[in-house]
Amino acid sequence: MRFQVRYPVCLAVIQLASCVVNAKTLPSQMFQEPGVQELRPPVLANSAPGLEKPLQTLETRKPPVEVEMFVMSKCPDARDCVRDLVLPAMAQIYDSGIITLKPTYIGTPDDSNAGMACKHGPDECLGDILELCAYELHRDRPQMWLGFINCMGQNYQDIPQDTHVSNCASEYGLSFDQLEKCAASEDENRGMELLRASARRAIDRGISTSCTVTVNGRTVCVRDNGQWKGCTGRKEDLVEEVQQAYDKE
Repeated sequence: MRFQVRYPVCLAVIQLASCVVNAKTLPSQMFQEPGVQELRPPVLANSAPGLEKPLQTLETRKPPVEVEMFVMSKCPDARDCVRDLVLPAMAQIYDSGIITLKPTYIGTPDDSNAGMACKHGPDECLGDILELCAYELHRDRPQMWLGFINCMGQNYQDIPQDTHVSNCASEYGLSFDQLEKCAASEDENRGMELLRASARRAIDRGISTSCTVTVNGRTVCVRDNGQWKGCTGRKEDLVEEVQQAYDKE
């Protein structure tokens, strides 16, 4: 089975030094039906280290702290941010029940033709969609969707090659059939529309750098051009930010 996105995707100029979107640099040339080659269904399921338990329901008067990571699937800074900061922090604090985590993908929607422009090209748009689908399908189980995103990022150059996506899906217990259906769907809460809505959210927040981490809407850490900005990049510091935000509520 060959999976193809039915929406046009705009090819963006690749700037390897930094994963920052500049809408002025995006060309208008459009590419029709980018796709991934045949992908095999998963055969093995694991979970992300330290995230092996589902979210506990705690009786508390306070709402959980909202942590959001703004990323691009083929960005090395996003790879470092997820692997070295977000995943370890979640593994440490997840079971406390005081935190929620959401991925938001950076790009530029083209409302004239329901398309998207992604900094690293159409392959990144497709990678973003697959990762958003993993989140939508398993949002209450970050051990699955965050593990999948982390796995994809370790060899981001291979996104969206069939073997790479299939291996990551199987390793973290995701059904590739479900990912495929979600990514190819034309429903408003699936596929390209997921990415377009996600990109609009990043634009509304004024965030264009991958990776940017926010806590309750406040930027607490940025990974850009191989450097941490406004933070140390240590998981303990992000955990402390979350705990302080929770204590203030």
